Amino acid sequence: MIARTTVGSLLRSTQAHCGQICSKETLDHGIAYTCERYPTLCEGNQLREVVVTDAARLAEMFDQTEQWFSGKGLVCQKWAAADGTAGEALRALLTPRGFRETEYRAMTAVRWPKPTAHSHVRILPARAMRQAFRDTFAKSEMSNESPHTIHLAQAGEERFDDPQWEMFVALFEGQAAGRCALYQVGDIARVMDLEVLPRFENRGIAEALLCHVMTLARRLALRNVCTLVEKDHAPYRSWLESAGFVDDGEITEFLRTGVRANGGCG
Repeated sequence: MIARTTVGSLLRSTQAHCGQICSKETLDHGIAYTCERYPTLCEGNQLREVVVTDAARLAEMFDQTEQWFSGKGLVCQKWAAADGTAGEALRALLTPRGFRETEYRAMTAVRWPKPTAHSHVRILPARAMRQAFRDTFAKSEMSNESPHTIHLAQAGEERFDDPQWEMFVALFEGQAAGRCALYQVGDIARVMDLEVLPRFENRGIAEALLCHVMTLARRLALRNVCTLVEKDHAPYRSWLESAGFVDDGEITEFLRTGVRANGGCG
């Protein structure tokens, strides 16, 4: 099933994923993604494919980026290096300036999951269950009212128009219990935004969602199936390994302190 570098597949799909809701502009040292509609989302306002060609100009490069985003009334919330670019220089630049280093593991599927009956869980297309989709963002009674959560849900619904993005909602006893997406970029199938509400954990919801999107990937003959997991999220990584994924590389990003990552893993 492994046909290419998993890190490369994830970086390629990330660019396409950002392009769904963002405008992009090439700067001297990277690609700036902006989204004025969703200013709280780090995926919507970030600098990617960063290349360091002159270490002596790092501070200048940072100031130029800050000024460029500020000129649009936005804040650059994340930096991500280009594939093959050493992260040491960016670490030295960004850590003292209020960014935290976040390491992810690139994981790829080496076997299809065994079909398992989940009769207590219904998996439905999110575009046909929009209110249920919105409900999957309500981790507590009040969290779904924060600007960040509202923007996450709105950006998620905006993606429904992309035929390569298939978001599904899991219903448990008629209630929205979780969500998961399969994103197709060429022959890449990326499992994204797998999220289960806390009160529905340990009821087979995650297993049902993952099995559903993996079955769809197999039906579409997408053999390059991958996902991205925070390095420190050991329980989720172990669970994915039990479902047929293996660790196949590392991706490092720098997130501005105080900024939240955009939802579930992947």
